[in-house]
Parts: sequence; structure tokens; C-alpha cells
Amino acid sequence: MPTDSIRLPPLAAVQSALYRITESLATEFACGGAEGPAWSELEWRLAPAVAAMHGISALLAGALRWQGPPHWMSFLSEQRRHTLLRQQRINELLATIEERSRSAGIAVVVLKGAAMHMAGVYAPGERPMSDLDLLVHPDDVETAVAVILALSYRDAGTTWKHQGFDPPGPGRSAILGEHADNPIKIDLHHRISERLPLTPTDLTDLVYPPHAQPGLNGYPCAAALMAHVLAHAAGSMTCRGLRLVQLHDICRLARRMSDADWEDLIRLHGSDGRFWWATPPLMLTERYFPGAVPRGVRAHLERGCPWVLRQASRRRTLADFSYSHLYIDPMPGIIWARSATQALRYVASRVFLTSEQRQQMRVASRTGPWSADPRWREQSQTRRILQWLSSRPTRTETLQPVRAALARAH
Repeated sequence: MPTDSIRLPPLAAVQSALYRITESLATEFACGGAEGPAWSELEWRLAPAVAAMHGISALLAGALRWQGPPHWMSFLSEQRRHTLLRQQRINELLATIEERSRSAGIAVVVLKGAAMHMAGVYAPGERPMSDLDLLVHPDDVETAVAVILALSYRDAGTTWKHQGFDPPGPGRSAILGEHADNPIKIDLHHRISERLPLTPTDLTDLVYPPHAQPGLNGYPCAAALMAHVLAHAAGSMTCRGLRLVQLHDICRLARRMSDADWEDLIRLHGSDGRFWWATPPLMLTERYFPGAVPRGVRAHLERGCPWVLRQASRRRTLADFSYSHLYIDPMPGIIWARSATQALRYVASRVFLTSEQRQQMRVASRTGPWSADPRWREQSQTRRILQWLSSRPTRTETLQPVRAALARAH
């Protein structure tokens, strides 16, 4: 059944269900019991949407000790299978890029999810990867683009973070979760940075290996990988786009780090509090995965975190910072401002869009996971502001999987 023809329950009921499911599933990794949650019929129907939005379906398939309704269990099983098949395709693509980049004489750093798979942090089929993120030296960008285009990929547009490339062939095969045939996009970076919420926080010097060799490279150390994962989680939190799998990444990495690795992270933090943004994702990780991060490390990093941000992070939950929050927040990153001046600049940036911001929204409307329904991003800023003032507009990133889950369970 087409998802657009699905009649939604009252939005307040959907929001309540999304929050409850999110918080329930978030506890399953750390202290899951043998009995399933006492969810309503609506909550069971929406559970696949939450699992898909948070990237945890395949992990749940191997971790849950309880049985849910048949449609829920079959969804998790399918997701585990599709995640594994998709990872095999990604591994094949990485092998090709390794060969081509080595022949071209350029070093390519594999980032985030693919890097964690390569390091053995996740077993095959556990963690989904929507895109393949790669980092090259600025001097090698032109050669790297040529390598990617030679694989029949096409330029999908450039954002402030990366240059995107789409593979040949049809588009998305499934709109709910992973599918083995979904296209594998490549995001090419020549720097690593996050806007928190406006000023870029650059980590390129930490992530790019000092002695990178032609071909594929990993992070120079465990602390560099942890710093990047924390920064990416913090960046996601500024737009209420955090996913549970990101907290799980932090937990998995933390439990593999030695005392020397943690000392490296504290050294990289430095006396100037370089990782002032690390406390919120660490707080949430500790909330759902108690004991994952050494208390002394958290206390050391917390001293550099602004008081307002620290207090807000203590009060808010994963659901608050994630796509489980159904409604569009016009100022989601305001609590990350480090001064009154920065807060005012942030507000102005949300009201008066620059040409760069408009271009970024056009690229996002074409390439984001919600690009099948880009109407919010394609309308004028004036119309968006009027909707903010007169109603509570909903997020396409959330409604799309919600509709797909309801259609699946119909």
C-alpha cells in the first residue's frame, strides 16, 4: 500500500509512542530482560520505524531475549540479513577503492562505520552504513574524484562537509531500514569538521594519519576515532538527529580502549578544552550504557562544557535529541551557543538564510534519506517561518519511516 495513503493516528499519540519506544529500546542493550515491553498496538506497529531511524534493527535481531509480534520479529530478521548483504557489497567496493587509490598513489582514510567494521568493533551484519565516508588530503581531492567517477559514480552535489557521489542504477529499494540493493553512496571529505552550532570544529589534524600510505588507511589511534565519533554525535544532537547506534558506537569503542587510549584522548583535549562538545554525547552514553566511560575521563572533559549545555543534556533524553522528536524545532542548536553573541548569530542564521544555506538545503532535498519527500526543504523560507509561527510542522525524516511502518503492519 502506498505510504501516502496511510491514515496517521493523532500526532500527539504518534509522538508519545515514538518517545516510549525509543526509551524502551535504548535500555535493551545494557540491561535487557527476558520479557518484552508492554506496548500498545500502535507502539508495536511503530517499533520498526524507531528501530530503523536509530539504526539498531540488526543489533536488536541478535540481542533481544524476548519475542514480539510476528511482524516485528520478521522485520528484525530481514534487517539483519539485508545489513549483512549490504556490508558485503560495501567491502567489495572498499577493495576496489583500495586497488584504484593505491594505483593512483593517494592515501584514503576510511571513516566512522566502515572504519569500526575494519577494526573489528562490530561483527558482520550488526551495524548499518547508509554511506561510505572517505577522507583524502586536500591536494589529492582531484585524483580521488577521478577514482570515484571511474567507478561510474556521479557527482551528487557538495555540502560544507563533503562532496557526495551517487552510484549508477536505480535508487532506493526500501524506505524502511536497510535493503541489500539500496545504493551505496560515497561522501568524500578533505577535512573533518562539525558546526556546533555555527563555528566549525575541525578535527582533520587528529583524523588524518601523519604517515598515511597510498591505499586505504585507518585512524592514527583509538583516541582519534573516539574523538571523531563523539564529534559526529554532538553534531547530530544540534539538529535533533542523534541515533541510538551512535551511542552504541561510543559504548563499543569505550569498552575496547585502554588506560593509555583514554590518556591520549585527554591529551588531545588539552588545556584549552578542545573537546568542550564531548560531554553531551558522553552523558547520554553513560545514561543508557552505565560504566562504559571511565568516571575520571567524563569529569575531566565535563569541565570544558558550557553550563547551559551541560544542564540541558542532563534533563533531555535520547528521544529529545533524535528523530524520535516528531516536530520541527526552529532553533534546535541554541543550547550549544557558547555566548550570547553566538546565540544571536545562530538565531539570525535560522531566520535569514544565506545563499550557501539555500544551496545546502537543495542538495539535502535531493540526497538525504528523506529525499523521496523533500517538500519542507523546497518551499520558501518565508513559508517555513509562517508554518513555524502558526502550527507545529512535522519532520519528514520522522514521518516517512512512520508511514512506512504503518503500511507494513497494515
